[in-house]
Amino acid sequence: MFGYVKPDKPELKIKDYETYKAIYCSLCRTLGKEYGLLARFLLTYDAAFYALLKKSVLQAKPDCAYKGVCRFNPLKKCNYIDTDSYLKDAAALTVIMFYYKVLDNINDGKPLKRLASRLVYPYIKIKFNKAVKKYSKYNDIIKVSTDEQARIENEKTDSIDIAAHPTAVSLQKILSDGIKDETQKRIVERIGYCLGRWVYLMDAFDDLENDIKAGAYNPFALKYKLDKSFLTGDNKAIEDDIIKSIRLTANETGLALELLDKNCYKPLIENIIFDGMEAELMKIIKKKRGDLIE
Repeated sequence: MFGYVKPDKPELKIKDYETYKAIYCSLCRTLGKEYGLLARFLLTYDAAFYALLKKSVLQAKPDCAYKGVCRFNPLKKCNYIDTDSYLKDAAALTVIMFYYKVLDNINDGKPLKRLASRLVYPYIKIKFNKAVKKYSKYNDIIKVSTDEQARIENEKTDSIDIAAHPTAVSLQKILSDGIKDETQKRIVERIGYCLGRWVYLMDAFDDLENDIKAGAYNPFALKYKLDKSFLTGDNKAIEDDIIKSIRLTANETGLALELLDKNCYKPLIENIIFDGMEAELMKIIKKKRGDLIE
């Protein structure tokens, strides 16, 4: 995932936001415990959502949070929960996914990004090996997705559905792993697929101008036959069509969520899907247009 799956803070009650921070900060601490201090810098909102969704489906009641001090800022107080299997899973996923991001940058990144990734590689390779020893199933899923994504990009397909499919399937399998109830599992698979597709579309939309400048693969650029003239022209009609597609996918995610038995953390999960996803899209629209639209 790419950092888009996060809560919309203004729409949350204070107590729910404090609960989210407890999970987020506890994941940061788990990364440090499991993979070393520097691994804390790999922390993402996406991994926190993974832990939150698994807890919401599989736990009977919320965790008990307690006060602590931030490792990086001793003057800052944090909420924490006890480290459990969900946080450890999320930490391993974070390391494994970052490893493949580093590989991608080494192979296809810009010169500075390629250099930075080469410097990081020896460190992340050690942490990756540790994660894979216990979580090989996640590595298998992500590797298949990465290889399939590379094949699709090399073929330069202009199909949005085909381009988004590997990310969607990867998240579908990861989020539904370990859920025994077949009905709940199928619902989470649908949530995961739609959310993975949404994340891919968001990233492609966010990077559209930069990809056109660099001549990099972007399914929207191919679908709409965009070239550098797009960077200075009136693009509202094309952007509106892309935004419509992204919102339709977000709506499908929400429809699937409505079917889920959310035993705990219901307000947070619903905030992220119903409010947070739209808020993140609006940030991209504002960045591109300088103002908001309905």
